[in-house]
Amino acid sequence: MEVDSNILQGLNFLRLKKGYHIKPFDCEDNDLNEFLFEKAIPYRKEMLATTFLIENKERTLGYYSLLSDSFRVEETLFTSKNQYNKFKKILPHPKRYLKSIPSVKIGRLAIDKSFKGKGLGRIIIDTIINYCIELNEDQACRLVTVDAYAQAVSFYQKIGFEFLSNLDEGEATRLMFLDLATFIDNNRI
Repeated sequence: MEVDSNILQGLNFLRLKKGYHIKPFDCEDNDLNEFLFEKAIPYRKEMLATTFLIENKERTLGYYSLLSDSFRVEETLFTSKNQYNKFKKILPHPKRYLKSIPSVKIGRLAIDKSFKGKGLGRIIIDTIINYCIELNEDQACRLVTVDAYAQAVSFYQKIGFEFLSNLDEGEATRLMFLDLATFIDNNRI
């Protein structure tokens, strides 16, 4: 999907902090709405997730929450030895034997019903990717992970996220990952 650059005009991107009055928001998913209004601030206070808002003058148009993750590479997560070996090949040879891969997890991502289909989700993912690339200057981060709701799987696939395995097929969420190395110039050190 091509993102209309006009979408950014009049938008405010900010980190949600205690005491901030969240503008009206409804993504038509009770769990995601409830997280924003009732759990995002407590999660931040408990250092479990940090939530970022995208809003205009009238509404919160979208939000996302990020948290640290450690992607455990275990053969039992894969449906076959071939699938396990294929995943391990994304890592450079000397690092294939790591037991976990440093990651950032998208805990929540939601778009207000009035703004769905306008490219804001892609802008949010691009923002997360750029943040993670910058994070690598001070702290390693190889993957972006997400437990994608069934209705969001195709959105993540279009961006380049892949399934870890088929073991969670048919579940409410599917574990997906995006390898940040595909976005980074390997000559940067």
